[in-house]
Amino acid sequence: MLKAKLTIVGIILIIIAANPFQAQAATQFSDVNSHWAKKEIMYLSDLNIIGGYPDGTFNPNEPITRSQASAMLIKALKIPLNEDTSIQFKDVAKDSPYYKILATVNEKGILRGNNGFMRPGEETSRAQMAAILRRAFDMPLDKQPTFIDVTPAHWAYQDINGIAKQRVAGGSNGKFMPKDAVTRAQFSAFLVRAMDDKMKLSNYRSYVSIKGKAIEQDGLLYSIAKDKDGYNQIIKENMETAKQEVLLKDEDIPRSPWDYSPLYLHNNTQLILYNNEIFIPYYSGDFAEADEVPYAYAVMKMNTNGQELKKMKEPSGSNFRNMFVWNDRIFYTDVDAENWNYLNRRIVQDNEKFVDSKLELYSTKMDGSSDKKKECSFDARITFDVYSYSYGDGTPIEAGGENKSVLYDHSSIYYFNNKGIFKYSLLDKTTNKLSNVLAKDMNISDTQLVVTDLNGKKHILKK
Repeated sequence: MLKAKLTIVGIILIIIAANPFQAQAATQFSDVNSHWAKKEIMYLSDLNIIGGYPDGTFNPNEPITRSQASAMLIKALKIPLNEDTSIQFKDVAKDSPYYKILATVNEKGILRGNNGFMRPGEETSRAQMAAILRRAFDMPLDKQPTFIDVTPAHWAYQDINGIAKQRVAGGSNGKFMPKDAVTRAQFSAFLVRAMDDKMKLSNYRSYVSIKGKAIEQDGLLYSIAKDKDGYNQIIKENMETAKQEVLLKDEDIPRSPWDYSPLYLHNNTQLILYNNEIFIPYYSGDFAEADEVPYAYAVMKMNTNGQELKKMKEPSGSNFRNMFVWNDRIFYTDVDAENWNYLNRRIVQDNEKFVDSKLELYSTKMDGSSDKKKECSFDARITFDVYSYSYGDGTPIEAGGENKSVLYDHSSIYYFNNKGIFKYSLLDKTTNKLSNVLAKDMNISDTQLVVTDLNGKKHILKK
C-alpha cells in the first residue's frame, strides 16, 4: 500500500513538473543562491512566471527548450491562449500541456514552426532566443554591427543587434556565440531585461567598427565636405531631418610641432566609427623634397559630438595604412619605412598601376601604440586611392592614400594580389582563396564583393 501511495505521489510530482504554468510565488530554489542570475530568476518567480522542479531546484545551467521558453513568454506577456483545437502539429499532440502555448506563439509569429513541426523539446540557441524575444516584445531590428562573431550574413543578424541595442543581451569578449544553447538562467535574465527597463544592462556597446568616406550609425551620417571657403570639415547629418552639424574643421585642428606640413582632412579621408568615437587617419610629417610623398600616416580621434579631439601616438616605426578598430584593438597594415617610401614613389610619382609587396597586419591596444602584436602576413598589390590637391603656394601634390587592394569588412579582411582574391578571417585566423581574378579595385556590400579586374570588367563574388 505504501509503495502504491509513493507511486501515486511520484506521478503527481511528474505532472506538476510537466505543467508549464505550475509555479509558486517567491520559491526559494536550492541551487540559485550564489548564481549570477539569482536576482532575475527570483524576479520571475515572484511574478509566478517560472517554477522549479519537484526537488526544489531550478537547474539554472540546463538548456531551455522551445516549449519552456514559449510558456515563459506567454505568462510574461499575459497573452490569452489560443483555444482553436483545429491547429495541428506533427510533433505536438493536442493533449500535450504545451499544445495551446505553442499554437499561440506560432499564431502570434513569436516562435514559428517549420513544415508542421514545432520541435518542442529542442534546445533554444542564443540566436533563436534573440529572434523570439525581439518579436515578442516588438523591438526594432537593427543593422549596426555589434558582435565580432555575428556578421550581416547571419539569419538573425538584425535580431541580435536589436536586442543588444535595447540592452537585453550582451556577449563575452566581443562574441555573442549565436549557436550556443540558452540556459534557463540566461533566458530568465534576457526575459527580465525585456520586461523591465530598470533591469537592463547598464549600456550598449559594439565591438565592430564602421569604416568609409561616409558612415552611418543610429540614423546619423558622418562624412567629409567643403565649406564655402574651400576648407574640408567633418559633418554629422540627421538622416531623418537633414539637419547638419559641423564636428571638425580642417583649419581648427591644432598643428603640432612634430606634424610638419600635415594633411588632415580631404575628400578621400576614410573615417572609422567605433561606438562614440571617430578615428581619423591623416598624412603626418613632411613631404620628401624629391617626390613629395608623405613620410607617414598618423591618426587622431574625437567623440561623435565633436569634442575631445586628440592626436594619438602612432605605432612606433609605423608607415601604416588600412586601419580599422575591432574588438577593442586598433588594426593596420605596415611595411618597413624604406620599402614603403619606395612603393609610394613608384605608385604616385612614377604612375605605375601597382607594385606587389608583402604586408604585415598588426594590432595594438586602443591607445594606438602599446601591446603591439603581429597578426599575420600576406602578399598584396599596392595600388593607392591617390589623392591630388594643392598645398601652400598652389603647387600640385599627389599622395598615396588607402590601399585599394585591402578592405576590412566586419570580421574579415579581403585582399588581392598577383594570384587572385583572398579572404582572411580575424576570428579563426584562416585564409581562403575566393577567385583567380586579377584585380585592380574592389568594393564591398553586405552580401557581396564587387571586383574590377585589370581590363575594367566587374565580377560579383559572394563574401
